Amino acid sequence: MATAPTEAAPTTRRAARGGLANLAGAAYSGGASFLITVVIARISPTEDAGVYFAAMSIMLIAIALAQLGTPVGYVYFLARYRGLQRDDLLRPALASGAMPVAVVAVVAAGAGIVFRVPLARALFGPDVAEGPGIVAIIAGVLLVGICAESSLAATRGLGVMRPTVVTDKFLNPTVQLLALAFLALAGWTGSQELVLTRGAGFLAAALLALPWLRARLTRHPGHRRWRPRATQVREFWAFTGPRALGQVAQVGIQRVDIVLVALWLSPTEAAIYAAATRFLVFGQLAARSISLAIQPHVSSLTARGRPEALRDLYRTSTAWIMFATWPLYLTFAVHAGDLMKVFGPAYAPGALVLQILSGCMLVATACGAVDAVLVMAGRSDLTMINAWVALAVNIGVNAWLIPRLGILGATAAWAAAIFATNIVPLIQVKVTLGFHPVGRLPALAAGTSLALFFAVPLAVRALTSSLIATAAATAAVAGIYAVLVWRWRGALGIAGVLRR
Repeated sequence: MATAPTEAAPTTRRAARGGLANLAGAAYSGGASFLITVVIARISPTEDAGVYFAAMSIMLIAIALAQLGTPVGYVYFLARYRGLQRDDLLRPALASGAMPVAVVAVVAAGAGIVFRVPLARALFGPDVAEGPGIVAIIAGVLLVGICAESSLAATRGLGVMRPTVVTDKFLNPTVQLLALAFLALAGWTGSQELVLTRGAGFLAAALLALPWLRARLTRHPGHRRWRPRATQVREFWAFTGPRALGQVAQVGIQRVDIVLVALWLSPTEAAIYAAATRFLVFGQLAARSISLAIQPHVSSLTARGRPEALRDLYRTSTAWIMFATWPLYLTFAVHAGDLMKVFGPAYAPGALVLQILSGCMLVATACGAVDAVLVMAGRSDLTMINAWVALAVNIGVNAWLIPRLGILGATAAWAAAIFATNIVPLIQVKVTLGFHPVGRLPALAAGTSLALFFAVPLAVRALTSSLIATAAATAAVAGIYAVLVWRWRGALGIAGVLRR
């Protein structure tokens, strides 16, 4: 099997090293996030759990709104300036984004506190007594969440993935899990107390991320100027402005359905729907980890005019995503009924939701990090349009089908949005950049995963219903899979990534 071209090999290896570190963090973060969901489902009534999941969705949408797309702008411009050896523009780029975001964040947090009562009624309905308190908590978490996310994005733009892995993937969920354990032992399991645990995780991340960013900036000591020139501010926001709107829509696609289910059906239905979608977090974190790892390299390759290396990185990283996620999604689809029992018998109706969305995610991951490639190649305008079209589709299908089909209507809406946010940019990458992710390595990932994690488990389930036999078969195919990936490490561009 042919290896990647020589020109792309160093970039691919560096991206693989960052992606591998991110994957390790994603495995832990996904496990911790899933455990948090299980604990909440077990210790809280489904109504309180549903309010918590809706509040988390609102919190993340608010953070996406207030940070104005600056995390992506930081990665794009800092990586670009480093590739062009323009260290004098690094600090002004940070200032270009930080000043408007600080104003918006403070105003938004203040408005949330002042108008917490009417906001709570609009977001949670009039029957949630803890709604105003939850809105006030979200307003406070907004500030620290933006601080943490922006600082970590800046460190990625400056060429390091470790702060994101340590802070976002390990520290944040660990603190939330510990805070949740403390509340459970104390018997404080209301929705308001549960929301506080998420704030504790963001606060810990911010306290570590800021010093890490400052230390990284000291490696560029020759240029201390922070004040940006007007032309640089215009350039920053010409790129970041469309991305800001697009990011809001992307977060909305992933989160608005839980809020709508809670409002239009009940918090109990929202809890069941949210629990089913928690399994998808494992694959989403893995795919996002690889996407984050390649973003600075896509920006740098674009700035240096290396389209062939960019194409090879896109195809290879698509194979990484598929090798990392397809076994998960196929396992979720085959064993959905058994997996939903983890949350308790009340959550059994979520099995079909899990199966449908797992199938959709197979298509999404086969498109690779298509949005990252498009935006880091400078087409943030297209990603903004794509995201808002997908959000409109999501909300429209939700409004049409939730009253008729319940949580299956929300599932159909998210499935439609998944296709819109992947197929459309896939076509745009082909038209604007001239390449696509289809190749030998992605096909190898698809065939191997389908054979080992779909065909074999279905055969085992047809022969026996024994959980022991199922677990043994899963362990066996996982071992075979690991051996095959290791054998193909050279073609995948991951050979030697653990060596410094």
